[in-house]
Amino acid sequence: MAEYILGNSLSKAASKHKFLRALLWRLDFAVVWLLINLFALLPTDTASNLGERLGRFIGPRLRRKTELYRENLAIAFPEQTPAEREALLVRSWGRAGRVLAEYPHFNRIAASKDRERLHIRILQDTPTYSDEHAAAVIVTAHHSNWEMVGSAMGRLGIPNSTLYSPPTNPLLDRMLLASRMKLNCELVPRDKAARSLVKALARGRSAGMVMDRRIDGGHPIPFFGRPKPSTLLPAKLALKNGIDLIPARVERRQGAEFEIIFYPPITARNPEASEDDRAVDMVTQVHELFEEWIRAEPADWFCSKRIWPKMNAQDGYNAPTATEARSNVQ
Repeated sequence: MAEYILGNSLSKAASKHKFLRALLWRLDFAVVWLLINLFALLPTDTASNLGERLGRFIGPRLRRKTELYRENLAIAFPEQTPAEREALLVRSWGRAGRVLAEYPHFNRIAASKDRERLHIRILQDTPTYSDEHAAAVIVTAHHSNWEMVGSAMGRLGIPNSTLYSPPTNPLLDRMLLASRMKLNCELVPRDKAARSLVKALARGRSAGMVMDRRIDGGHPIPFFGRPKPSTLLPAKLALKNGIDLIPARVERRQGAEFEIIFYPPITARNPEASEDDRAVDMVTQVHELFEEWIRAEPADWFCSKRIWPKMNAQDGYNAPTATEARSNVQ
């Protein structure tokens, strides 16, 4: 947000100067605090609709994140024209705005006090849905409002510990945590992932992870036809503990109304393979599902971070500049 208000050069300078960084953190916090509190005053659907309009306006002006959006969409949807991808980018920022606007309404959406907003569909029954001590690893992507998976698990009575990535700005982290606490789940910072989740599973709690992002040092797993450094942690936790790896999809029906679909557990196609090979196969299958969901509703994919390692023109991709992208739309 500070990048939009103050410009890219000042934001870059903040990375080198502690005082300026702290100042920009406070500015970012003030803007997001005002927005969150404005959204909280509005009815749920009104807030969500306003969030979309603001996202469409502000998002494309966040230059660094928008360039990453362009790169990711060009890799995922090479068949689209630059103009089509630019229109998709604007729609995607709008959906991201909806997610932000829905944060102060999480408890209302989860409880569905004003109307039924959270619909749950289970495609294959497993002990996890009926026995609070039958833990599982449940994974999803940054698609639609992915935070709703935690609400659905709470609705089903599944005690869970869910990983989250804290924002760089600690002030924003504390504020957003307050909203996330209403999701009825125990939140685990990503930098404490493995040990914390092992302990949670030992206590009979299920583990939740959003896993469509790049993990530096991760295993290269195909994603939209290109290797993405990915974590094998969800699959390895499932294999080591003899529990299910369950993908969960969030679909936005209309406004702030969602359907959460729990898919059949993922199993290795070759049960005789080594644990590492089985884990790679299971994560590959998860990626294939993510691709299916994202292709079905591409505007719902929040991809403002670098998904794949940097690649140059010799590797087959040369991202358009912002000027080129805008001219392609015109």
